[in-house]
Amino acid sequence: MTEVAAENQSDASGDRRVPAIAGYPPVFLPDATRATVRGVSAQDLRDIGVPALVVNTFHLMRRPGVRTIQSCGGIHRFMDWDRPIMSDSGGFQVYSLIRQNPEHGVIRANEVIFREPGTKERWRLTPERVVQLQFQLGSDIIVCLDDCTDAGDDAEQQRLAVERTVRWAQRSREEFERLLGGKHSRGRQAPLLFAVVQGGASEELRRECAARLLEIGFDGFGFGGWPLTADGALLEDILRVVVEALPADAPKHALGIGAPEHVVTAQALGYTMFDCSLPTRDARRGRLYTWLPGYPEAAPRPGVPFYRTFYSRDTDHHADPSPVDPGCDCPLCTRYSRAYLHHLTKVGDAGAERLSTLHNLRFYARLMAALRRAEQLLQ
Repeated sequence: MTEVAAENQSDASGDRRVPAIAGYPPVFLPDATRATVRGVSAQDLRDIGVPALVVNTFHLMRRPGVRTIQSCGGIHRFMDWDRPIMSDSGGFQVYSLIRQNPEHGVIRANEVIFREPGTKERWRLTPERVVQLQFQLGSDIIVCLDDCTDAGDDAEQQRLAVERTVRWAQRSREEFERLLGGKHSRGRQAPLLFAVVQGGASEELRRECAARLLEIGFDGFGFGGWPLTADGALLEDILRVVVEALPADAPKHALGIGAPEHVVTAQALGYTMFDCSLPTRDARRGRLYTWLPGYPEAAPRPGVPFYRTFYSRDTDHHADPSPVDPGCDCPLCTRYSRAYLHHLTKVGDAGAERLSTLHNLRFYARLMAALRRAEQLLQ
């Protein structure tokens, strides 16, 4: 894979953080939520040009436990990943698990209490504890605990979420600085600290939240909250407001934005980092992305179709000898036919999920490379 080799050579650096931020925008971080991208190995990911991953502090705290990961040498050694790792705080899980089902816990002014479904085991999250856990993991990018909302939540909830998010960010910053000066940081490179901008669909609250977080001071910022409308449209106007409220050179992470067309739109607005479980989830369901003619040699643009979807379960492919995407250089497309993938899918072989996952993540790696090339031409 000549193109993959060139990408991997371009991100070779003694500083693991560079590819994930200023030195390598835009970048897509596949979700390795529980310290793994399901069905593929770390070497698989390196081979297809994945530059960075995102793990979830909340889930790793529950299983296998941060102490277990520490005993194995930290998150990089634990999962055999020598490139950047960003650890999400668990704020979205607070939203998805507690806000949608109060039986799972409670969000208080200074903490979050989560009750494990089934066992009712209690987990306590505070801004300080979340930063401590991410230090213990050995993450390259640490994310503050935030109070995540949906754009449709009422004004009172949005205001409360902003107040909590800013207050928790201040406490996270203070704990981060304390740990930087203590024994936790000895012998390791200092991580970066990102805060999350909340405010739902309110332009006023988004600008206020961004301004107050800027006063505290962070290395980068995430767009917080559910990024889509009820009918699946991207909250483009609010995404733009957050970009306008932050410094032009600040890394901006579009948390949870992952549909290819949404990534292209958000990147054009000024976002440089993306993560989402969509491409790997789609792969497991037999939904693969293929380029339209002319792409990715030409950089995709907002509002212009640049890919189509291939469904491996469709019976039309049962005897098709052609690759899924003739122009793709992933292991699936360079070695196997549509008929073979259809066969693996029908018999339930794990190879179908592995090959499909590598294909979709390679699609995203090539998408990011196309957007980088276009950005460089404008400079």
